[in-house]
Amino acid sequence: MRRYILCGIILLAAAAQGRAYEYEFFNAEQSAVLAADPGQPVVRSLYTRSAGKYFRQMSFWDVGIGGELPLVRATRGAEQVAGVNVRGDLRSRFVISSHSFDLLNADYIGALNLRLKKPFGLPGSAEFCLSHTSSHLGDEVSLATAAYNYRQINYSREVLRALYFGSLSGSVTHAYGAQYILRKDPATPRGRLALQYDISAPLGKRFLFDSDLLFNEEHDWAPDFTVQLGLKLGREAGQVFSQRLTLEFYDGYSRQGQFFDKRERHISIGITAHL
Repeated sequence: MRRYILCGIILLAAAAQGRAYEYEFFNAEQSAVLAADPGQPVVRSLYTRSAGKYFRQMSFWDVGIGGELPLVRATRGAEQVAGVNVRGDLRSRFVISSHSFDLLNADYIGALNLRLKKPFGLPGSAEFCLSHTSSHLGDEVSLATAAYNYRQINYSREVLRALYFGSLSGSVTHAYGAQYILRKDPATPRGRLALQYDISAPLGKRFLFDSDLLFNEEHDWAPDFTVQLGLKLGREAGQVFSQRLTLEFYDGYSRQGQFFDKRERHISIGITAHL
């Protein structure tokens, strides 16, 4: 009974607070972009060269399309204080060195993202994201066991992530927070919590530096490290996409769902873009 009373008080407080804002549907500001974040939905076309042991110096084409669609935003005066977006991302990896350009892996990601400005009186912003990921091994790879010998698994998971975005100095920004796996298949290895830290800094007018560090309980807190150098392409004004030439180094557990328990190290170069 006490729980019902407490929930009722919270809902009444939220409703009273909600009446202080105005709402606009299908209109919300874009969430903060973490270019080096493995979970960031982007448009991508990257040549990737494996430097690790697992993929044995293989070359890939990592391609995908992802972005956000606005649902609703809450404003107070002219300022948005909260916004909800839907995220979607389709990622595929093709084996360049194969005879028929074999599809190695495809990941499908859908998410609901809540952004809050100046939460609890803090100067930055916060995001809460609930996502679902489903991963599939390519048919050619599944059949060509003599060439690949990769095991297909039923990979899917739902993850809740909370991040806080702030400013370090000038235009240098960072984000930190945690994510928790609500449901995962396969259920092993054990562990569901992860801690994340991301930092971004401009290097002049057109160059950018981004890095991301993820410590995952699932893999005994072994770090996944990403570092990117980006060159802005085109003009800032009037563009649908914010494009950049990206050079990336990654060392950590594979971002490809079918290989989530295998460590990989790679260097990528190509074009990425954000809506």
